[in-house]
Amino acid sequence: MDAGADRPKPTPTNDAVQEVLDTVRRLVAEGGCAWHAVQTHETLVPFLIEETFEFIDAVERDLEADEVRGELGDVLYQVLFHAAIAERDGEGYNLESVARTLNEKLIARHPHVFGDRGYMTVEELNAEWERLKEDAAGEERGSRAPLDGVPAGMPTLARAAKVVERLKRAGLVDPAAAERSAEDPLSAAIGPQEAAMAEVGIGDAMLALVIRANAAGVDPDRALRLASDRLAARVTAD
Repeated sequence: MDAGADRPKPTPTNDAVQEVLDTVRRLVAEGGCAWHAVQTHETLVPFLIEETFEFIDAVERDLEADEVRGELGDVLYQVLFHAAIAERDGEGYNLESVARTLNEKLIARHPHVFGDRGYMTVEELNAEWERLKEDAAGEERGSRAPLDGVPAGMPTLARAAKVVERLKRAGLVDPAAAERSAEDPLSAAIGPQEAAMAEVGIGDAMLALVIRANAAGVDPDRALRLASDRLAARVTAD
């Protein structure tokens, strides 16, 4: 028997998206929901962050598909909400134009799939994407700094990871070499097998630093943010 024979047939995507978009439009329209009517892009930011983290939590906890689907739906709701507000208030875009712009960007950023570039490795793609971003912005090739486009408002730990990854791609830092350095603040906690250290070990070491920060009266979020800035300034200085 076909394993998928008893699965419900999916509603055509366009129909399903249109139905929920119409629902959100009605909520934000005059005479709709009073709470929706007073929301703005700014007031919705905390909800977008919360719903995104709830989806991440569902994925990382390996919850059932129905629960993950529900959390992803909440993220989609936020996208629809912002698009409906923009459409209602005449901000110059709506869900259709957002989707069209995204589609054009995806095609332009993947010439190896939609063009004639052929197969490219991940390393080649990283370099190609930076060049394509420069072209899209009308910038001279090679003019984009390694940390251009890294949002200042990212959560501190995520931003630190992004900064390190960008600097690694630019050849400005070598994380593997840093692991072997005596200056590595985690070297004592990690021990001699840095490359083989399990995720749980790194997590324990980071938590130990947070505990030490608490004992010292130091804000660990601020400490990491400043450390990321010092690293970026040191390795990108002319």
